[in-house]
Amino acid sequence: MSPIEVALYEAMRREGLSPLPQFYIQGYYVDFAFPDVGVAVEADGAAYHEGVRQQRDRKRDWILRRAGWTVKRFHGTTIYHKAANCAYVIRQEVEGRRAMAAAAAREAARRRQARRDAMVRPFRMIAQFLRRNKRE
Repeated sequence: MSPIEVALYEAMRREGLSPLPQFYIQGYYVDFAFPDVGVAVEADGAAYHEGVRQQRDRKRDWILRRAGWTVKRFHGTTIYHKAANCAYVIRQEVEGRRAMAAAAAREAARRRQARRDAMVRPFRMIAQFLRRNKRE
């Protein structure tokens, strides 16, 4: 890892995050990844924001976005001076996505239960009817 990657990694760890370094996605390695929520983090030095390199990064980000990932890029000087702020932004994104995923899972479970209840309801009504007729 480069010095800025180390600084960002340590800041993310202090924020309570556990990123996976050098994670392979769709033919590319990203500096850090949170695969459970599809967030990729890139720590870019000054050379990465010039000409051809910038075009390659845009293409790469496009490919990653099409694969369902969100890419967060941070310039090296920003990381060097404000690594804690970068880590905070990353934590907000990751926690927000985790909360959305948990809410979606709860909603899916509620819908599955509603379907089960709807399927069982006629049989319960028949069972009730038969029990009432049996008493009479």
